[in-house]
Amino acid sequence: MSAMARNRSPRPPDASDDVSAAFARIRADRSHGARSLAADALRTLSRLLDDWADRPPADLRPAARRVARALEEAQPAMGPFLRWAEDWRRIARASARADMLGMARAWGRRERRRMRDETPRLLRTSRRRFPRFARHVVTLSRSQTVLLALSALPRPHRPERVAVLESLPGAEGRLFAQDLRRAGLSARVVPDRTGPTLVEAADLVIIGADAVFSDGSVAHKVGTRSLARTAAGCGVPVVVIAGRSKFTGRLPPRRRLPALFDRTPSRYISEFWTDGGVLFGGARRRPQAHRPPL
Repeated sequence: MSAMARNRSPRPPDASDDVSAAFARIRADRSHGARSLAADALRTLSRLLDDWADRPPADLRPAARRVARALEEAQPAMGPFLRWAEDWRRIARASARADMLGMARAWGRRERRRMRDETPRLLRTSRRRFPRFARHVVTLSRSQTVLLALSALPRPHRPERVAVLESLPGAEGRLFAQDLRRAGLSARVVPDRTGPTLVEAADLVIIGADAVFSDGSVAHKVGTRSLARTAAGCGVPVVVIAGRSKFTGRLPPRRRLPALFDRTPSRYISEFWTDGGVLFGGARRRPQAHRPPL
């Protein structure tokens, strides 16, 4: 072996090489909702930033671009990932390369605080707005936000029955019904094909959201559009429970959503219950809010 070969130091790995691997699990996940996966993504990014602490500033700009691309590709139908991809593109364009790591860490602290503070405000809106008459509720998929909202209701105001569509092909509805029962709610799993019939006899349809676009449309589990359209046609209110972290601030993408998602227009939605209060959709029928005494 030559002296040159013996003395050659190994080339340090590119900071961007580990980004795709870090997001592989999130990209492959088909059973958790946007909130759970977003929290996982923040933890992943925190670990990456720790690993990058000793890297030269010149390595960080391409790494930040790779993060933006990885976020958008990991879950392209989920609002936090789309919004965060734009944030990381701005970080990558920062003029002072030496400050990019500090900017990224400050961004992470801000987003973790935002998600933490979002939950209690969202639950306050849900408790205030949940209609007293809603004894029979229909939902689908496995939304952690819907679970928190229903389980936070005072027991006298909880729905008597929650019908959860099976939500094929992933069948997340089976897991969600178990989640609801563990939280003390009466829940049963029903086949997707019975959804329209159930909605006709329901008092309220409650759904989560993976993303809310600037035109008021919602990306969520495939089958949501059909369920909401049936409910709107029957005069049954449709409520979307979603924190503002799900709001993308952009129009829906021109390309089709991934196969497991569909997009529900605002005209089928009665209200959005958010951490910032109530927003109104385009549906005529609105729930009559339960207003607890002061």
